[in-house]
Amino acid sequence: MKNKELRKPRLTPMRAGCLVVVLLAAAAVIGIWRMLTAATSLPDRFVLQIGLSGELAETGGVEVSLPFQPLQEKISLQDALFLLARAEDDRRIESVLLDIDALGADPADIRQLIRAVQRTRQAGTPVNAFLRNAGDQDVWLASACDSVTAERGTVLQLDGLKAEILFFARTLENIGISFQAAQWSEWKTGIEPFTREGASPYLRRQLEGMLDRVYEEYVQSVSSLRGIEPGVLEEVINDEAVVSAREAVGFGIVDAVSGYWEYLERLTLSSGAAEAQDVLVSAARYKASVDWPFAAESSDAIAVISVEGPIVRSAGDPVAGMQPGVDEETLRQSLEAALEDEQVRGIVLRIDSGGGDALASANMLQMLDSARVRKPLVASMSGVAASGGYMIALAADSIFADALSLTGSIGVYALKPEISSLGERIGLRREVVTRGEYADAFTLFEPLDEKGMEKFMETTGWIYDDFLAKVSASRNMSLEEVERVAGGRVWMGRDAVERGLVDRLGGLPEAIGAVQDMAGLDPGLRPVLKLYPRRPGIVELLLQGGPSALVASGVANGSVQLVQGTTREMLDLLLLLDSRQGGMFRMAMLPWTIRIE
Repeated sequence: MKNKELRKPRLTPMRAGCLVVVLLAAAAVIGIWRMLTAATSLPDRFVLQIGLSGELAETGGVEVSLPFQPLQEKISLQDALFLLARAEDDRRIESVLLDIDALGADPADIRQLIRAVQRTRQAGTPVNAFLRNAGDQDVWLASACDSVTAERGTVLQLDGLKAEILFFARTLENIGISFQAAQWSEWKTGIEPFTREGASPYLRRQLEGMLDRVYEEYVQSVSSLRGIEPGVLEEVINDEAVVSAREAVGFGIVDAVSGYWEYLERLTLSSGAAEAQDVLVSAARYKASVDWPFAAESSDAIAVISVEGPIVRSAGDPVAGMQPGVDEETLRQSLEAALEDEQVRGIVLRIDSGGGDALASANMLQMLDSARVRKPLVASMSGVAASGGYMIALAADSIFADALSLTGSIGVYALKPEISSLGERIGLRREVVTRGEYADAFTLFEPLDEKGMEKFMETTGWIYDDFLAKVSASRNMSLEEVERVAGGRVWMGRDAVERGLVDRLGGLPEAIGAVQDMAGLDPGLRPVLKLYPRRPGIVELLLQGGPSALVASGVANGSVQLVQGTTREMLDLLLLLDSRQGGMFRMAMLPWTIRIE
């Protein structure tokens, strides 16, 4: 009798389908259980812990919480703003603990958080900060709190601010790639990393001017909030650069030094709780236990539609590279949902984008213009709303910006790569048969000739002139007035208000209040807030793409980030070569942002 081979069980389509059904059922049970217990899952009195670390995104990623796993979610800027606002009114919250660890954020984002902390404190809820790996941005935010504790053994790197841009024109030339550019005005400097070996005087003037403004705000803000002389902080920056936690106490930058668990133990004892988990509630746990983002006092709703990251034509457009962006269809769906919802009385367009594809930006502006006819629309600029990001703000009835928001950059640039040298090096040959004078004029394998360059400049100029006309019509300015502030010049929010590009200084709360007023809603009653684009949960992800969608969502949320910074931007543009006819692309995009480092 022959031995029978043992066969491994196969995952047939039927078995896979049953597995998905079981997972969906389990997720549904867990979801129902969470809903039923949400109202009683929080202690009567607790400390709300908000963890802020790494790059601070405007909004959160896909909400994926698997059954029987602890709630974990990276806090976004909007999350933090809403959490601090909730702490103003939720009497169960004894205090707020900002757990800050090497935060990376735009200057305008830091200012928005500081104002939110101040409002929470004014409402009677203390806000305290615990610093781990601290830099300038961490100290800037923490200085707004009631107390600042630095972790024992840590150092504070307070070395000032810098803006860094990589220039890789020669690097690309070394491998046989070069670029021709259409640049409308010397101030539209997005082409420079691809065409120069260093910054032009125009780019350097803009960077130095903005750094001066941010540095002045940073030093004055920390000094005022901490009650120390501005000269003391500048002495630390210029003479010390790196200080120990204990030295930071001596300078008045922090109040105390403590180990983290020692800090939690004192927090627990002071509240009379038995264990830290009885007094400390994480942001994710709190969000899952309350009506998010607000406990509404009215049946009327305001829609907050966020435009975050590069503006692209479609979700698969490689202009965004590894960086998530917003595409036309996503905005269209969000607007349609807000307009068709009778409960929604007005819309806040929240922008955190340096722009992107010029045509996509123009198409989004057209959608938003149509939406404004039906419901009040207010634009709220976050850290950056420039170039194409500024273009879409033009649809709003009113535009709000933080004093340090980067905006303007009204202009267009175009790049035409050519790889003839690369072809020679690798022995690449081609035969071309054409009909028509310009049939092969815009190929990647040859530089533009004089006639081709004229056409290249002409068509780019059409887009620029159209941008100027849009600003002129929306802002009630003559073309001459627009031209004086356009040409790619980047403005900070306060300067933009003075030049008529922005209406008022303020953040997201002020924008929501303005929409309430325009819609005739009672300003004393908090409306329902509906956030768009809506974030799918685990059930939707499974229905849309199966278990693999969960893995993909982790990558999209930044769990895996392969390329960062300017290197990523270079890769983005090179990836675009295969998707644009003739290898040409025209961008309404801010080429850089200032980070506090």
